[in-house]
Formats: sequence, C-alpha cells, structure tokens
Amino acid sequence: MALAFGLAVTMGGSGTAAADEQEAPEQREQAQESSQEAAQERAQNDAADSEESRGDAREESTTVKYGPWTIPAADDGHEDEEGADAAGGLPGWPGNGDDEGDGHAHHGQEGGIEFNVDKPCEDCFITGFTPKMTYADDGTDAHVNEGPMLHHYVIFNSGARDAVCPGSERKLSSGNERVPSDLPEGYGIKIDERERWSLNYDLMNMDPAEAKDVNIEIDFTYVPASKAGDMKPLTPLWLDVGGCFGSEYDAPEGDSTESATWTSDVSGDLVYARGHLHHAGHSLWAENTTRGTELCHIEAEEGGSPEFIDMEGHGQISDMPPCSGDLGRIEEGDVLETSARYVIEGHSHDDVMGIMIGYLAED
Repeated sequence: MALAFGLAVTMGGSGTAAADEQEAPEQREQAQESSQEAAQERAQNDAADSEESRGDAREESTTVKYGPWTIPAADDGHEDEEGADAAGGLPGWPGNGDDEGDGHAHHGQEGGIEFNVDKPCEDCFITGFTPKMTYADDGTDAHVNEGPMLHHYVIFNSGARDAVCPGSERKLSSGNERVPSDLPEGYGIKIDERERWSLNYDLMNMDPAEAKDVNIEIDFTYVPASKAGDMKPLTPLWLDVGGCFGSEYDAPEGDSTESATWTSDVSGDLVYARGHLHHAGHSLWAENTTRGTELCHIEAEEGGSPEFIDMEGHGQISDMPPCSGDLGRIEEGDVLETSARYVIEGHSHDDVMGIMIGYLAED
C-alpha cells in the first residue's frame, strides 16, 4: 500500500505532490490521534461489556421510611407500663424501657411491632444501610439533644428461622448510635422475592415540654440478584449478652463485664460485625473460645458530637465502629463468647444491653 500511495503522488504532478507532501505529516498525526481515541473507546466498551457479562453492577440506592409515630413528652419519673409492654413481644431487644436507675427524669416512650413493612428491594442483596430518625413534618434529623432518642429498631424476616435463637430471623438493627454499615465487597444480605419483614421499634423522648412526631428512615444500597454475579449471601448471627429470651440485664456501679456463650451450629467465615451498648457502655467483643481467637472488639464513643448529648447534659453512645473483613473462621460446634463492659460512676444502670450482630458467609 505504501508503494501505490507513492506512485499516485508522483503521477499527480509536481504542484499537487508538494502540497500532499506538506499535508501528509499533519494528516498522519490526526489519523493516529483518531485511531488512539477509537482504541480507547473500544477498550472502555470492552471493559463495560466484560463487567456486564460477569454480572457485576453498580449499587443502587433507596430510602425506606417507617412511621410516623408520636413520642409523648417526658414525665416526672412515672413508669409507662402500657408503652413498655407494647414495645416487647419478640426475642432480642424487647424494648421494655431504659429505666436506668440513676435518678434521671423518665422518658416518654412509643414502641411496638409492625408487620409486613416495606423492604428496599425484591430479590436482591443489601450491601449497606444507614439508620436515621427524622422529624415527620420536615424530614430533618431528630436527635436526643432536642429530646427524641432512637432506642432501637430490629427488622425481622418473619419467614426464616434465626440462626442463634428460637423465632424469626433478626436481619438488621440499630440503636441511637445510628452507625452506617458498608459490607465487604462481594457480600450482601439476601432478600428473597417473597420475604416478609416485621419491625420491632422503641422510641424515646427526653423533652418534658412537648411530644415529638418522628419517622425511622434507612438509607439502603443494594444489588439486584439478576446482576449480582457470584455475590455471597450473609447469615446474621445475633450474639446477645442477655441471651435468647431478653436482651436486658442490670449493670452495677463501677467497672463490670457481663458475658454469654453460644455454641455454633453453622460453619463459615465471619466478615462483618456491628454492636450496640447503652449509656456508660465502654466496649463490646466476641471471641471464638474454641479456637482462642477474637472475632471483633468495639470500643464505644459517648457524646462525640452535640446531637448525642441529651437535654440533661448526659452523653449518649455516638459511635461504635463496626469490624469488617476477614474476622475469623467459625465451625459447627465452636463456642462463641460475647462480652459487654460498662463503667458507671455514682449509680447503677438497669436494663442495659450488649449485642454483637455478626454476618457469616456460610459454607
């Protein structure tokens, strides 16, 4: 082809040949640039096609809102038996109040169970979630510095058995710490197409002047199952210092540690864990005592920002950083021990909690 092009230039006459010879380098440069751009575009398209063929996909996101509810104003210290009873009824975080026994004015309380609540998606994998509580009128964040406290919520899969305790599977949860969860890449909490969720919630109000109208909101990231490729489903492990039939226990004044054990009947790799403590909770950890390994250790932060300091000036738990990654191997028959440490000055606390929620990639 080079010879034919050269012959054509010669045969075209001296003036045309000279002009072509001047333009040829520029044309070749433009052709090279165009070729490079085309190659880059093809590479990008090939990468996109390859990603699609593997089933990988960018995460999608959505926000699910529950409520609204009205939390009564705080009273002068009288126990709200009706609200306390309404908040219970399912194993784990029954939510019968936070009567701390420390002389604080009693909170207003709203709690209960709602069935067949909304899910973020159908036939998908949850890859992350961020808990929030918001005011019903304007959607702004509602925090304990103005009265409202998200004592807890627990979402149950009513059609599946819990891995640790009798009853429905405890899928995900949060307390007032509202720590975001971002699961390790390649793992997700599976939601089946016909799965039904129930919500156990307990909300409090420290403001003696007025009731609060609030929602619970959860920001989810997820991947549809049709695009998830070889994403591995995770089994929730609810490891509770209070045991299977009630999460609360009484913590004495001073430095104390409470523990509980569970013998695993599942095998797999633990890849994520998050925790929950009450006011004056210091730390929470889980160990595989059979293998002599610590699975996750979390130290709590209290009152780390103004919205986590209540109207009486008491700091509430503001952060409990999750554990993520290769946390340890669990085999059927291994004994797991979960421990919660409280450091309390000047009084005892009734009905505290120590809960570690692990997510296991089963074999």
